Amino acid sequence: MKNTDSLSRRSFWLCCLLWAVLVGACFAPAIFGGKVLAPMDIMDCLISPYATQPMENVHNHFTVDAISQYLPYNYSVAQSFRQDGYMGWNPYTHNGTAIAENTMLCPGDWHHVLYFFLPFWTAWDTGIILQFFLAGLGMIVFLRSRQVPAPYCLLGAIGYGFYSQFVLWIYHRWVLGTMCWAPWILWALMRNREKRIIDLPSILFIALGFRGGHLQACLFIVLLTGCVWLADWWTSPSRWKFKTLWRVSLPYLVSGIAGGLLSIDVLAQTIPPLMEGCRPIPFLTGITHLPSLVTVLFPTLLGVPETIDLFKLMGQDLFDLKFTGGVIFVLAVLGLFNRKAPLTAKFLMVISLILAFTPLITYFYSRSTTVYALGASWLAAWQLHAFTQEPARTVWKKIFIALGILTLGWLLCSILIQIFHQDILSTLQRNLVSRLSPAETGREAWYMLRTERLLEQTCIWYPRTLALLALLWGGLWAASRIHVRARHKLLLASAVILCSLGEQLLVQATWVHYADKPESAGLYREPEWLPRLKQQVGDGSVLCYTSHRDKDYFHDNHLSSFGIKQAEGYETVRPKRLHALQDILTHPEAAAKAGISHLLVNPRQQLPETKGWNLVENTSRYVLFANPHYRGRYFANGPPTEESAVVHPNWLTYNKMDFTVPPGASSLDILESYSEGWTARINGGEPVPVECSENYGIIVPLPVSDTPAHVLLQYRDHRQNTYYCIILATLLLICAACLWRHVKKRPSSPH
Repeated sequence: MKNTDSLSRRSFWLCCLLWAVLVGACFAPAIFGGKVLAPMDIMDCLISPYATQPMENVHNHFTVDAISQYLPYNYSVAQSFRQDGYMGWNPYTHNGTAIAENTMLCPGDWHHVLYFFLPFWTAWDTGIILQFFLAGLGMIVFLRSRQVPAPYCLLGAIGYGFYSQFVLWIYHRWVLGTMCWAPWILWALMRNREKRIIDLPSILFIALGFRGGHLQACLFIVLLTGCVWLADWWTSPSRWKFKTLWRVSLPYLVSGIAGGLLSIDVLAQTIPPLMEGCRPIPFLTGITHLPSLVTVLFPTLLGVPETIDLFKLMGQDLFDLKFTGGVIFVLAVLGLFNRKAPLTAKFLMVISLILAFTPLITYFYSRSTTVYALGASWLAAWQLHAFTQEPARTVWKKIFIALGILTLGWLLCSILIQIFHQDILSTLQRNLVSRLSPAETGREAWYMLRTERLLEQTCIWYPRTLALLALLWGGLWAASRIHVRARHKLLLASAVILCSLGEQLLVQATWVHYADKPESAGLYREPEWLPRLKQQVGDGSVLCYTSHRDKDYFHDNHLSSFGIKQAEGYETVRPKRLHALQDILTHPEAAAKAGISHLLVNPRQQLPETKGWNLVENTSRYVLFANPHYRGRYFANGPPTEESAVVHPNWLTYNKMDFTVPPGASSLDILESYSEGWTARINGGEPVPVECSENYGIIVPLPVSDTPAHVLLQYRDHRQNTYYCIILATLLLICAACLWRHVKKRPSSPH
């Protein structure tokens, strides 16, 4: 027995080691090659005026949000940590905004701590790689707890850890940040269910899931917990009695509520802005997306990033790909119809997948199918192990016949594409050009090229397509041989695992891009014209004006990463901010009161009517207007009859501003967005709250004095201490409950 346990432990640790090796090999360019996990080629090829290479050279333009949002978001966190030691304020977007209120940043996730002691790019890459590792490791730990042998656990780790939704949203961080904890949550909840207890691990892992992503991703944790609860309740005797319902539901409710309390700081900071400033969400029916299910077996059939994608015909795009691996999907479907397979796994797979084809997808999006991937990977690993214990069935003959028909149909379609290639190409290109929006002006030639690539790569004999088909056939053949009780089962299981891994890596290669680390100290390579623009703007802020959206020009948040303040920015949740009270184009004096010193206009569009603005520069890169009414950003106000005096800060950081205000000033006005987190120390006194101006700026009331006043402003959310007290009290309560249960279980000593 001891030898068996020892062997089992060794195989478990070997499986974990193999997973670590696989993750290391997958991200080898970032770990060993000095590259960075970021689509920097988008800046070099696509975004004007930074681009210096042809548009056609971009690897994957779908990940543009990484360049315009998620890298700048995380860069602001790193700078705030380095300058002041905590995550606080970003002065460069929206005329200043609280970093933690941006739910898209995942402000509570552990990976932000890496920016405190690691260089930015090292921290960025390390966080992503470790999250992939945690997702697969959690799957191994969970499957071993379900008595699945170690080799089959590795199959589950590959199916879940490299799931397409993790890869597609790799730079966004929130899907992986939340759902890398899903297997750990599942392990803890199943452990609670079997022991009929409420234990600390389930609460901690749910809290880590809530903290790891944005608010929408928290719904995925609720969905996961709900599926586990449903399976628990459904298998309970007398399930329709209220007493049974309450007994079954209580552990899940307590775990969820306690996990929420441990995430109270994140939820309290991000929910109010969401309620006030969320952008509208387009309604989706979901049912029109059903044809895209073909990609669960053939992931590149509807296109890849370097081609046009046919997902758009169904109101989707490539971000909706749901690929765990073709071999894993077939095994999971077989498990779905196996009566002995775990019901919880079936609920996870079926409920999440059905959800993706209903109107609820409007709120959950396809990334909620990470719950489906969890169930499918569990079922696939379980089913592959079950093959060694069940008699062979005739189902494999039907599977290979169906797969053969699909392959022959694809071959026939490929032949027809070649015969009518020019007619199909002309039709596609003509329809594509007619549908281009004004925001896509200039992309015509690039789209023509991508259409040609689609027809070329859709054909079955394209090398990547052939490789994917060969891996699918090979993996299913190896699985079928295990089922018919062929010898060398471990070798055949290894073949299944390698085929599944090969499928995932081929798909991943179409999406993920590695770039050279920027030579400059900042986030991006600094173009030669930027220092001049930075000098012209000075301490003012820029408003990027456009008459209509242009996908390939000066995205919001770009300039902020170069240290240029922007009057606006892009976040899904638009924060309250310093703003002009009148139309900016016709009332530059109102713009000046909002700290806007310059207008930056797209030269590819018609110039706006700018009454009262001074044209400073008109180049092929940008058109720059200066605001003649802008005098500065910081003012000392004296008697009402006197004009406010411009003051200059002694020093600035992301979260602090230090001033020496001249004698006689009654207030210090700062053209920065107001927040309740701002406080001021006047002449070294206690921190006092600042006031909000009419247009949401900062006012610091001052006692009138004949001597200069020293004012130190600092942003720090004063509610944090309250949140930390709630978190600490929750932890103490949980630990006390666990200790009480442990003492209660101890056998009493005999008298």
